[in-house]
Amino acid sequence: MKKNHQDLFTEIDELSIEQKIGMTLMVGISGHFPDKTIYKRMENQHIASYILFQKNTPDIETTISLTNELQNMADKLGLPPLLIAIDQEHGRVSRIKKGITRLPASYGLGRLNNPQYVYNASYIAGRELRALGININFAPVADINTNPKNPIIGTRSFGENPVRVSEMVRQSVKGYKDAGVICSAKHFPGHGDVAIDSHIDLPVSEKSLEELQKVELLPFKASISESVPMIMTAHISYPKIDSNYPATLSPLILTELLRNDMGYDGVIISDDLEMKALRHCGEITDLAIKMINAGCDMLIISENLTQDVSVDEIYKALLKAVQDQIISTDHLDQSIKRILSLRKNLLKQNNYPLNIIRKSESVQASYQMMREVFLENPDSEHFPVSCDPDRLCIISDVEELVSICPDINTRRLLLKENQSKEKILSILETSDEIFIFLLRLSYLEIFENIYWQANQNIRFFSLNNPYIQSKIKLKLASYINLYAECLPMKAFDDLLFKL
Repeated sequence: MKKNHQDLFTEIDELSIEQKIGMTLMVGISGHFPDKTIYKRMENQHIASYILFQKNTPDIETTISLTNELQNMADKLGLPPLLIAIDQEHGRVSRIKKGITRLPASYGLGRLNNPQYVYNASYIAGRELRALGININFAPVADINTNPKNPIIGTRSFGENPVRVSEMVRQSVKGYKDAGVICSAKHFPGHGDVAIDSHIDLPVSEKSLEELQKVELLPFKASISESVPMIMTAHISYPKIDSNYPATLSPLILTELLRNDMGYDGVIISDDLEMKALRHCGEITDLAIKMINAGCDMLIISENLTQDVSVDEIYKALLKAVQDQIISTDHLDQSIKRILSLRKNLLKQNNYPLNIIRKSESVQASYQMMREVFLENPDSEHFPVSCDPDRLCIISDVEELVSICPDINTRRLLLKENQSKEKILSILETSDEIFIFLLRLSYLEIFENIYWQANQNIRFFSLNNPYIQSKIKLKLASYINLYAECLPMKAFDDLLFKL
């Protein structure tokens, strides 16, 4: 007789070592459908957690088809419902870009200092993800944007104020939980005060534990007070806390600090093992064993960045480590109990119908938040509120940005392939205030050879594409690296310049 989902894998004693190891891994998918590799991993390695990226989610139709196929495959193999995760922070890091409710990035909401808005945004995002078959969102970002040279956090953070960020993180966790989505505060113990991207190399923070307690750890404590179900680690070295290992590999940081001192008993999940921050720390199979022993319950292997990290090799290494008692059975079982608890709580939640996506009330709520971020925030000096509308122009290659705040009576131009340069010039020549919101690098060439008049006030916003920052060669009245629909950071003021 086939078991019900509630009965599957609920008794830890019924699980084999192979099944337990499979539960500790979360892996990526190559395309728009689960291929033979995924089937073999489910069948032979019992891997029941998957992470989606933009390559998997070009639109909502493809996304729902993929998640349905994954769950159907698991059901046929007698596995419990899968954990399917995504990084949908909104703003710079948004894997699903089409068909969902577009929400402000965290930094914009943080500038508004309205906790209810953060709750609302997380609740809307959570319900839409559940409707798409996604039950884990790696959000909110609990990092504090304390270093203006930080290349990876920036506007993904709620801001620079630890107390304000803590309240925003708490409300975000509450919103996701009420929507029935497992959320994950990240990146513990804090990624905001480094100057290196951990995708590229290992960042080092010289902060002491006492300094972290006063700033970086506050949002994580807030998330724990709201019973955050998952916390993601940071691939960052804190030599004043652990001189041997970065956070993801450190028992001092994950077990002594997070588990024992801060009292966290939810699931600890690693950041992606493919990130280059780990490349000088040792063989990745050895590192995976150390991560589990350090306190990680689950490991992410995205096969999305370099595909140099082998899921199969890590699975074999972990299995042998348990068999050889390098990873104790008791230690592994503690992780499995947390993962099983996560799954049981997930089964209590209801899925949502697809028609909940972009419901009119959600779109209206997002519009109100967006409008305040752009127009009504008292800190804003970067969007016009009193400019002559006849002399104002908004240009973008993103339709939603061209049509933002429709009650502003101004000219708008949506950039398209084979756009007439003459048309662009005719609009620019008669505009005093020009706002350019650009997502695609391919449109840069249009603007690089334009002669800008001395009296023109031009503001350039790069959207969700950090590479534009290094490519742009325009002489603008001001340059703002925005990354998302939110106000620029005060920390970026040194990037502003005059003609």
